[in-house]
Amino acid sequence: MSPTHTDTPFKRVLGVRSIAAGSFNGIVGVGIFGLPALIAGVLGPAAILAYLVCIILIALVGLCLAEAGSRVSEAGGLYAYARAAYGPVVSGVAGVLLLIANAAASSAALARLLVDTLAEVWAPAGTPLVATLILGGLYATLAIINIRGVREGAGATRIFAMLKLVPLVILIAVGAIMIRPVNLHWTVTPSPETIGHASVLLIFAFVGVETGLGTGGEARDPARTIPRAILLALATVAALYIGLQVVAQGVLGPALATSSTPLVAVAVAIFGAPAAGAMVALTLVSGTGYLVADMLSSPRTAFTLAGAGQLPRALTRVHPRYATPSVAILAYSALAFLLAASGSFKQLVLLISSGTLILYLICCLGVLRLRKRGVAMAGEPFRAPGGALVPLAAAALIVALLSTLAWAETVAALGLVAVSAAIYALIDRRRQRG
Repeated sequence: MSPTHTDTPFKRVLGVRSIAAGSFNGIVGVGIFGLPALIAGVLGPAAILAYLVCIILIALVGLCLAEAGSRVSEAGGLYAYARAAYGPVVSGVAGVLLLIANAAASSAALARLLVDTLAEVWAPAGTPLVATLILGGLYATLAIINIRGVREGAGATRIFAMLKLVPLVILIAVGAIMIRPVNLHWTVTPSPETIGHASVLLIFAFVGVETGLGTGGEARDPARTIPRAILLALATVAALYIGLQVVAQGVLGPALATSSTPLVAVAVAIFGAPAAGAMVALTLVSGTGYLVADMLSSPRTAFTLAGAGQLPRALTRVHPRYATPSVAILAYSALAFLLAASGSFKQLVLLISSGTLILYLICCLGVLRLRKRGVAMAGEPFRAPGGALVPLAAAALIVALLSTLAWAETVAALGLVAVSAAIYALIDRRRQRG
């Protein structure tokens, strides 16, 4: 692979708003609809501290990904960055983490949660047959939309981003008027260990900035588009999350920590009982928005892995009319559907947090290698400020958070890394001998 140029079979039609919407949808799923209560339960009114830790980490990671994305204009997102930085073995590990821990398991878990949420207002959705039919229809629809063209998929992504952003902004704006200052008063200052524990819980709500980067091979002027899109998405998410936590704490007070549906409770407190149904609907819209963004991005990773010989070559087939990776889209949607319908995706949930953090670690340190190799596939790249400071600071924070995870989660993630590394090392050795 040339470090200065790469060809793509896709059309470069995506701008800043499309990629930023993909990243926004990837971050803002349904986690934020429940996490304010969990974080308040750990930190109380000082919950803002966990948000600041996560925002700092994701900002550092975002700067690294912005630089990597401006240097590597191929489809595949984080896998493509790792491939350009490290070669086939480490990039194979990154691809496995991206597809399993970061994408398929998350998509399946979220789809299952959407069906469970729907069952609260429509009982038949809770039966196995109806749930399977809903999941099958959902993934079939997502596949068809994205096979028909990247514009259609990106258009749906932008629509869902606005559908979930606007109501949440209204909730913040109106709720700010009803905040009781006494509810925001800190009674104690939490310890660093407590803040770290809360940050590990909260990081789930911030994971996903890479979702919009899987379409890097279809971005216009990626050296400029991708950094701007990432920074726009992160700034929007940071303001939204802090606003929701402050409003929830200020309106509900101590009751926030015991609420199972905190944003629903805030909406009811502000607008009355009818708002509960509207907030459930918004939860469904938010989750569907994530699935739309994921279906636009993740199949491109499978496509790129197959192009590098690390997945079956059939996944590299491009639709003759729509110029989209149709086989990869169908295969990914089938995998996510099977995980969601069977329930076996629950065994992968433990890998989501630790696996994604390891993936971020690979890519942040990979920026230093991309610089050293002079990789610049689409003109003058964006460069994160501070020399090596940003990648190393991101790596240090990631290691610190990994150290706070349960031992079983860490061992499972490291086991996946070790097995996939051994497999790809063997494949690479055989390729070199052949």
